[in-house]
Amino acid sequence: MCLLGTFSQHTVVPVKSVVRIDAGFPLELAALVGCGVTTGFGSAVRTADLRAGDAAVVIGIGGIGANAVQGAVNAGCRYVVAVDPVEFKREKARELGATHTAASIDEAWPLISELTRGQLADAAILTTGVAEGEDLQPALQLVGKRGRVVVTALGTAEQEQASLSLLELTLYEKQIRGALFGSSNGQHDVPRLLELHNLGRLKLRELVTKEYTLDQVNEGYEDMRSGRNIRGLVRF
Repeated sequence: MCLLGTFSQHTVVPVKSVVRIDAGFPLELAALVGCGVTTGFGSAVRTADLRAGDAAVVIGIGGIGANAVQGAVNAGCRYVVAVDPVEFKREKARELGATHTAASIDEAWPLISELTRGQLADAAILTTGVAEGEDLQPALQLVGKRGRVVVTALGTAEQEQASLSLLELTLYEKQIRGALFGSSNGQHDVPRLLELHNLGRLKLRELVTKEYTLDQVNEGYEDMRSGRNIRGLVRF
């Protein structure tokens, strides 16, 4: 993936895949920014183009969604609603700055409607484990006029259909945006994110739920699939 050997102690990679970081920065925290932090944060501040005073909904609070929450907070959103069926993840979202939580999209709609006096969210960011076509219309219903739905979650290659109201899309000028790596540039954005951490404005250590040795990697994947961690960290 991206020409990197993720479970190798040593590897040869293209120079464009390497980002220089400041000496002394903890590598176990820098590793988090290689994908999940940058993708989630960028999905909020770059792809969704969230700004001060906006209202945002993040659907799926894993390694990417948790950082979409942090991105929305850093963007200055007045409301950040985190949606996830797992209570542990909802609690974690609050620790990372979410103002409200909901267990499902159905539960989130009346909440965001009440908070915004019916205007609904400025953006909804879809960061579930796998993107499903049936999730698109419910996500669209969470945003108001000119609202953006950002699809960061990856769908399968076979997923070629999605359900949405074309009437609603046109009448309310809603938008659907795809996000790869949070529309970010690693050479530019990774050093800035690490600096935000140094300034106390981006939480990294709090993302790590549990550490694993390399021979526990399958246990780490199982914990991830079962919703028991936000980020598992493998130490050699």
